[in-house]
Amino acid sequence: MKISPKIIVATVALGLSMAVTTVYAQENAMHQASGMQHGDKSMQHTDKSMMHHNMKRMNKSMHKMPATVTSVDHQTGIVEVNSAGMSLRVHFPPPSVVNLKAGDKIVLHLGFTK
Repeated sequence: MKISPKIIVATVALGLSMAVTTVYAQENAMHQASGMQHGDKSMQHTDKSMMHHNMKRMNKSMHKMPATVTSVDHQTGIVEVNSAGMSLRVHFPPPSVVNLKAGDKIVLHLGFTK
């Protein structure tokens, strides 16, 4: 029995379109879940630049600020930094700042929604 090249191409195209749809659905679910609590594992994106790009596209307030850590409260997750000549106090999930210490250079990814 001989299989037509057209059937092979159609089968491959169908498989690829199903794979792309699945990946898109998973990515969309991950971005929707990012609005959940700080401790939610779904917020841990593997491609932070892509997350930043997507959020910036949705919200023009999104921006990056290089900062120097001045203090860290490992119990509460409160981190004080100096950035662009300003002192800022920001909150993170406590487990995410366990290895952070005064003097560390970090980049804050900031934005807001209304």
